[in-house]
Amino acid sequence: MQIDYCHDRRPEAAEIVRLYDAAQLVRPTRDVQRIQRMYADSTVVWSAWDGNLLVGILRGWTDGGYDGYVCDLAVDPDYQKQGIGRELLTRVAAHYGPEVQWVLRASKLATNYYEHIGWKRIENGWYWPRKTVIST
Repeated sequence: MQIDYCHDRRPEAAEIVRLYDAAQLVRPTRDVQRIQRMYADSTVVWSAWDGNLLVGILRGWTDGGYDGYVCDLAVDPDYQKQGIGRELLTRVAAHYGPEVQWVLRASKLATNYYEHIGWKRIENGWYWPRKTVIST
C-alpha cells in the first residue's frame, strides 16, 4: 500500500464527511456548507490518500512563525494503526519548522493517542464554548 501525503490538495467536502463519519470524529457532517467553510478558512490542510481514496486528514491554523493549532486529525478506521496520523502530524511540524509550537484539543476517542506519539499534555488551556449544537 502506497499512501500519498499532500498539502496542496484540498479534498471535496463529501470526501471529508465520509472520513469524519467513518472515524467517528464529532463534526457537523450533516451541514456540508459548514464543513466547506471550516476548510476554506483553515491555513493548514494535509491529507493522506490511497489512490483516490481519502484515508487521513489534518486541519488547522498557524501564523507560520510561533503558534499552530491542530483542529482535526482523522484516519479511516481501515487504515488506523499504520502510522498515518503520526505521519500527518510529523509532516505539518516539519513543514512549518521548529519555531512553531503546535497545540490541540483531543477528541475523547484519541485521549491517549497523542501522548503515545510524543506530544506533551498541557494544563493551562481555556476555551470559549460553542453556542450551537453540532448535529451529526
